[in-house]
Amino acid sequence: MDRSGVLDERYDRVDDIARARRVPSLQLAGTPDRSTLDLNSLTDIGVRLVGRLAGITEDGKAQFSGSLRNMCALSDLKMRRLLDLIDEWARANDLDDRAEPPDRLPPTRLEEAPPLGMDFVRSGINTIVWAMGNRPDYSWLELPVLDRKSKVRHDGGIVCSPGVYLMGMPFLRRRKSALIDGAGDDARDLSAHLAAYLDNNVPRLSA
Repeated sequence: MDRSGVLDERYDRVDDIARARRVPSLQLAGTPDRSTLDLNSLTDIGVRLVGRLAGITEDGKAQFSGSLRNMCALSDLKMRRLLDLIDEWARANDLDDRAEPPDRLPPTRLEEAPPLGMDFVRSGINTIVWAMGNRPDYSWLELPVLDRKSKVRHDGGIVCSPGVYLMGMPFLRRRKSALIDGAGDDARDLSAHLAAYLDNNVPRLSA
């Protein structure tokens, strides 16, 4: 992804930056034998896939989102598109003789009708691993810069409040913005903007 230029794609060159910023990051796992760890691998060892937890009823039953099949289909589609892009880059750079033939993962296997609810007691579940992820909390930020979803409004890290900047967020200025490797390029861009802002707003001392 790095060498093919995918990670350097800029925020001002995508059709829908808001949608691009909502796309989850790829989950990568490294093993000596390059084995694949995906949802099908989990299903093979007995994991049952359900949708996102939507709530718990008064009698303690879980309720799940009904979008699981759609979400998995979209995920499979995005993975195929990414692999197609990388294969096109390899062919354009005459790397076909140095790389293995194109390979595609099988579609994610799901039940015909994934459950929309579950009784934890009757299902025999003894342990729950709560892995809901993290979300930024800007309640400490006393500036009118948040949108209706409590996210900071910005244009490539330049916040709508003069002199305020953002770093390290998904697809801030490049697809790699949220990675350690991607912060440097964003920092250089924003530093140049900050320097120009200070030059125009900081009063000069007279000799």
